[in-house]
Amino acid sequence: MKVLHFVQNFSQPTETFIKRYVQKSSQFATTCVVAFNIINITDEIKELTVVELKDSIYTRKTIAGAARYINEYISGTKKWHYQLQDIVNDFKPDVVHCHFGMMGINWMGFEKKFNTQIPFITSFYGYDASSQPFVDSGYRRKLNELWRIGTAFFGEGPELVNKLTKLGCPSAKCMVNPLLIPVDDYPCKVNYRQPGEPLRFLFIGRFMEKKGFHVFLTAIGMLKDKLPQFSIDVIGSGPYQSNYEEIINEYGLQKNVNWLGMKPHAEIIVTLKDYDFFFVHPSLTASDNDSEGGAPTIIIEAQAAGLPVITSDHADIPYVMGYHEFLAKENNVLSLVAAIQDIINSDDVEHYVKKGLDKIQYQHNLNLSDIYESNLKKVINNN
Repeated sequence: MKVLHFVQNFSQPTETFIKRYVQKSSQFATTCVVAFNIINITDEIKELTVVELKDSIYTRKTIAGAARYINEYISGTKKWHYQLQDIVNDFKPDVVHCHFGMMGINWMGFEKKFNTQIPFITSFYGYDASSQPFVDSGYRRKLNELWRIGTAFFGEGPELVNKLTKLGCPSAKCMVNPLLIPVDDYPCKVNYRQPGEPLRFLFIGRFMEKKGFHVFLTAIGMLKDKLPQFSIDVIGSGPYQSNYEEIINEYGLQKNVNWLGMKPHAEIIVTLKDYDFFFVHPSLTASDNDSEGGAPTIIIEAQAAGLPVITSDHADIPYVMGYHEFLAKENNVLSLVAAIQDIINSDDVEHYVKKGLDKIQYQHNLNLSDIYESNLKKVINNN
């Protein structure tokens, strides 16, 4: 089997899930990655064929750029189409995996122009199936064409697949394709918090409304006087920090919150396995309709590292969780308060940790799960 991955940026630090699919396909197929931007090639993928499309970005503010735009608009052919045609003719893929909706649309334009007739899959991951179709009418129109022309469509869980069908994607073309992580790289914790010891919470993620961290801060603020000594370590950055700080000031949590800034993924893994945190990630649908789409990769990683997880029933989070006892209702402060109290008072946290790890081993283990390979074969054989 030959698999060609078509991506915008490779390998983006916030999109490790794409890199994992590339790694997985290289275990059972000859693999090639074609990207508009090559950002970072890490050791585990440096032996793969990775090709950057040239001249994909230009400005219409110059005479040459404006002329190029007009020519491409009239002809329907992009300059990078010809380089991609050479790559396809040389590599001869059996299947193309496009990552994110816009990349599926880009491949569709190439296929229509050159009539490649290669089975192609488009994976959706979040905003491309939640907010973007509702704020970008041009994108939505192109999706309607993509549903007709595309061979298959992947969602990382059943809820994301349901979103695709509501957007008009034929259910027969939709498949659940779980995210993958190298579970062996996440040594499980051994020692867990004992009664009376300080509580150490951890949040990792972009500071965005959909991450729901503001709901957690409000819940903790309401519980503040009922809790033993506690700290909240925060890894990340983003536009919602001022919202967080308002809540922190309102409830007097300044001494409890430690801002750790952005950290490389490898360093985050060390953080997960070396410290005994309660991991919290209460995602929700934002006011602009943006959502996780599926589930944040970090929730899968936290379970692989043996961290007890407090989260919400948003999107596909229930699908990736090995236990639901500490799932709060989405965007519900009181429900999250109850979940926090339940996990603190639980005398069998390690039981839940084991259930979480078992789920990850079966469903998301890069080296054990054969779901992705099976899905690709189905697409090829059914085409």
